[in-house]
Parts: sequence; C-alpha cells; structure tokens
Amino acid sequence: MKIANILMAVVFTCVFGFSTIPGQVYAKSGSKVVAEKSVKAIPVSLDINSANKELLMQLPGIGSKTADAIIKYRAANGDFKSISDLTGVKGIGDKKLAKLKPFLKKV
Repeated sequence: MKIANILMAVVFTCVFGFSTIPGQVYAKSGSKVVAEKSVKAIPVSLDINSANKELLMQLPGIGSKTADAIIKYRAANGDFKSISDLTGVKGIGDKKLAKLKPFLKKV
C-alpha cells in the first residue's frame, strides 16, 4: 500500500507540477520551486490579560518564548494597565508593539 501511495504522489507531481506537504504547498514556477505557508488565523481584539499561550502565539511576531515571557510578566506584575505596558516584556519593543496593537483589545 505504501508503494502505491508513493507512486501516486510521483504521478501527481509529474502531471500537475506540485506536491503537497502538511502545512505547505510547493508549486513549480518555471525552474524555481515556490513555497507557500498555510495562512494562520490571527485573533482580533485579543484580551492580553486573559489570553493563554496558544492564543498569544497566534499574534504576529509572538513565538513560544515571547508568549511565555508575557505570561510570566503578567504573573509577576499583575494585569497590564495599558497595551503599551507590553514593552516591559523581554522581546517586545516599540516596533513589535506597533504590529500587535491592531489585534489587541483596549485595556
């Protein structure tokens, strides 16, 4: 059965000029291979004081470490009084804050 699946993948790749890998689509563009990442949904009006790690990581520019840092900062200092308080979190400066503001609920 595995051989049949591999052969079908090869046939589709040759005939249609693309292959699919979970999370990504590779398409031939002339002699170049172009990769497109799947689009993730970005939450709108996220409450920074109650969001868990998974929700925080959906924000642009927020990865696992920064999400952990936000939660740690919140635990140590209490709720954020304003969105600009996020600059007190390691890894968030003025530029990153500007990218985040459209997705955050006013505090």
